[in-house]
Amino acid sequence: MSIEIKQRLLPDGRPNKPNKPMVPGWITIHNTDNLTGTAESHARYILDGSGGRQASWHYTVDDVDIFQHLRDNEQGWHAGDGDGPGNQTSLGMEVCMFIGMKTEVAWRNAAWLAAFLINRHKLTVEHIVPHQKWSGKLCPSQLLPYWSKFINMVKEELQKLQRPKNEAIIEVNGAKVATGIFVNNLVFAPIRDIGAAIGAPVVWDNGSKTASINGNNVAGGRLIGGKAYAPVRAVAEAAGAKVNWNGKEKTISIQLQP
Repeated sequence: MSIEIKQRLLPDGRPNKPNKPMVPGWITIHNTDNLTGTAESHARYILDGSGGRQASWHYTVDDVDIFQHLRDNEQGWHAGDGDGPGNQTSLGMEVCMFIGMKTEVAWRNAAWLAAFLINRHKLTVEHIVPHQKWSGKLCPSQLLPYWSKFINMVKEELQKLQRPKNEAIIEVNGAKVATGIFVNNLVFAPIRDIGAAIGAPVVWDNGSKTASINGNNVAGGRLIGGKAYAPVRAVAEAAGAKVNWNGKEKTISIQLQP
């Protein structure tokens, strides 16, 4: 997945930001604790002066949008530790929690953004921390009970971002079973891995460089790195299964026929 990051940057010199440089070393996750505010309304709030408070953070996320308020190389006031490392070295991300929001979608968007920032600033998942780390406040209030789940979501998004451009994930009935590779714009799958996942016997004839599944010939087979591959659609169709391609996620789903 990839989401547009809409910039609503707080101009330099505004009193609701420190106006100091920063090298990001952490990503601090917050919940807005606001049951009515969207990401867009929080962007307006910061631009309007944060209600006279010394309060500013880098990103706000909901189930529709991501807004950026501060540049990644400048400090914000969000961690509640004054001149401590939370404010001085971390990017602040507020995850909305308003009534009617699609919570799981917002969390997934936040996980994508965290993975994106990790990748950009050469950090690790261990550098994603709750606001609680810096000030002791029970924040992010909604996410803290599900922190492990959220971190796993970040790891999933990071794997997608760092996946080599010539690879695709192959799933059978929703479970990852293999990694395919692009050859002339077709995704080739390891035939035996797919056969094992769908419970279909595979026969490879090394002399003719041909394969069969359930006795049905698989077109276009070849050896790659000493392993038998074939176009994933040909493998699935020989096994009597359906194939769906998700170009954004670079994922091929094989669904067995009932």
